[in-house]
Formats: sequence, C-alpha cells, structure tokens
Amino acid sequence: MKPDSTELVLELAEMNSSRRGFFRAVSRGVSHSMEESKVSDVNPGRPLGAVEEALFSRLCNQCGDCINACPQGVLSMGSNGPIMDLSLNHCTFCQQCISACQTQALNTLNTTDTGWRPTINQSCNARLFGNCQECVDDCPNQALTLAPNSVPSLSDNCNGCGECLSSCYIGSITLVEKH
Repeated sequence: MKPDSTELVLELAEMNSSRRGFFRAVSRGVSHSMEESKVSDVNPGRPLGAVEEALFSRLCNQCGDCINACPQGVLSMGSNGPIMDLSLNHCTFCQQCISACQTQALNTLNTTDTGWRPTINQSCNARLFGNCQECVDDCPNQALTLAPNSVPSLSDNCNGCGECLSSCYIGSITLVEKH
C-alpha cells in the first residue's frame, strides 16, 4: 500500500531537508520507538544512556561530542564509536554526554546504570588484614557492605559507577558486565 502523498509531504517538510532537521525527525522516531518498547537494557562499554548496540551503531556518527562533554574523562573513541572506560575514573551520571549527543544514540531513557559491576578478588586488604574499607566508604549508593575478614559484598543498589574501582589503591577490584 502506497503512503498518502499528503503524509509523505508532511514528513519530508518536517525533516526540513537539512541535516539537523533530519536528525531531529529521526531522533523523535527513536525516542518514540524506545518508549513503546520500554527499553531498559543497558549497553555496557558504551557511554551512559546508549541505546541497544545495533541501533547505537546506526545512530552514532562518531562526532566525539559526548567525549568532549564528559567532565570525568571516562569516554574515549574506539574503533566502533565512543566507549566508557572506568579504569581511571568513575561516572557521576551527570548526563552531559547525553545532552551533547545530537543523534539520540545516547538517550535519557536509559540513564540509571552503566552496565558494569565490580568483582573483588581475594587479595583485598579488607579480607587479608581487616584494615581497609575504602570502596565501602566511597560508594555513593552504599552498595558495598563489609563483614570482618572477608571481601566486601555487593547489593542491588549498585549502578556500576566505578567509584569503588577508583578508590581501591591495591587493584583488587575489576569491573565486569552486569548479567
């Protein structure tokens, strides 16, 4: 069935034949389709708010605006677009990367989790010597608890910000994808 020519003319007029108009029209469609499907999965390894990977790779034009907007410096450009690296700093969920994204590859519908979770190995000073609780003290969500002579345990409050990784001065914490 052919679309009504009046509908087509209206859609084309909305796109305004400029690049910016095109991206606005496309992003409204992306936001609308995401709201309909209730997307809640996070895309680990990508900046905060990244839509699912197949859609992200189509929408992201690799402009680098999200990288330049990140005050924490946790974003860099990989071979397939921007990536989040929490090895040297943590994400504060400021959403400046999302605000800078003009293509809606980063979207505010997906901003409560980075998709990463800490794992704590047995060389943790809290377990070995009982004299450290840096990660517990620094966790903004109180997602880590500490029992005597054991590694800190993780609760569901964790949003994958990476603050614990930044605070562990002996490197006992690594981040893995949330399952």
